[in-house]
Amino acid sequence: MQIPIGQLWDNLMLFLVVGIFIELAVSAIFSVRIIDDLLNSTLLRSVKNALVIIAAFGVCAKIDQLRLLYGTKIAVPEAIHYVLSSLVLARMANLFHEFSNYVRARSKAP
Repeated sequence: MQIPIGQLWDNLMLFLVVGIFIELAVSAIFSVRIIDDLLNSTLLRSVKNALVIIAAFGVCAKIDQLRLLYGTKIAVPEAIHYVLSSLVLARMANLFHEFSNYVRARSKAP
């Protein structure tokens, strides 16, 4: 069985775009100056990550086409496919957050 790599790549790029939107939406909640100062605490970072994961599960639940292996002919049970897709989407959102923090830190360095 041949796996369409192009379709898998398209799905990953879609996940990256949706992950960026999820990260921006959750970051908008935490962008208040008072909360931004508290974001250095482990508890608040954990809450933010939990919100990203919950948002990813919600988006994957509402959009059937937003599945990692959608259109690739790989047979996976629906529950595993849903959980896998949600976690990959949450990781893409966190990847964008880490990248934006890296760029911000590099721009402040002398």
